[in-house]
Amino acid sequence: MSIDSAPLEGSPAVSSAAPTVVSAATWSSLLLAVAPAPVAAAAAFAPAPVNLLAAACGIAVLAVGIVAQVAHTGLFFLPALLVLAVAAVKLWREQSRGQGEGVSR
Repeated sequence: MSIDSAPLEGSPAVSSAAPTVVSAATWSSLLLAVAPAPVAAAAAFAPAPVNLLAAACGIAVLAVGIVAQVAHTGLFFLPALLVLAVAAVKLWREQSRGQGEGVSR
């Protein structure tokens, strides 16, 4: 197409009735691009009972996004999933260890 939106010679004309179907790649791309940041922030800065739940939600969000985008860019997020999973396990261990002890000051 040219700058003044007229089709060039030999190029197919763009119809105004373009389909508006949302493909599966769209929602999973948005899931991987947007959702992990606030969930990881909640896991990092929330109070003790909430942060383990937020870490588990972050793992679920990343896992679903990676599975949906495995043919495109999903595997690029595998290191982030592994780091979040290790952090969740360490957080769970710390919380379970802290419940057995009294708070000393």
